[in-house]
Amino acid sequence: MRKRSLFNYLLIVLSAEKAVQHAIVTLSFLYNLGNIRSTVAVDYRALTIRGAVIAVLFAVSLWALFRGKRWSLFLVAFLAASDVIGEFVAQGTFLIEVTVSIVVAAALLSLCYLENRNLQKTKISKS
Repeated sequence: MRKRSLFNYLLIVLSAEKAVQHAIVTLSFLYNLGNIRSTVAVDYRALTIRGAVIAVLFAVSLWALFRGKRWSLFLVAFLAASDVIGEFVAQGTFLIEVTVSIVVAAALLSLCYLENRNLQKTKISKS
């Protein structure tokens, strides 16, 4: 097993944060904690289902990152990009409020790129 890079550790930590965040937001929509349903522009039920699916997929990506699966980078990048798009949909405008969720998603996208580049360099140097 290869040594983990700093990028890999950060991907693991931030993916775990996203899995927990989406689980909490999903539960908040289910029970309308803090009257969260009134803060979104679309039907909360669609966001609840989407949030549950995203939480499970982030958990799967977390498992794959631990196992060193290369495809986990593509899953994390896809989930992070969909998270950014989801913020635009939930807020219902292009002039959205920048949230911690968007900052973490952007960090995940950058880290996926850097880790993928790092893995490619490692692969080339071993050839």
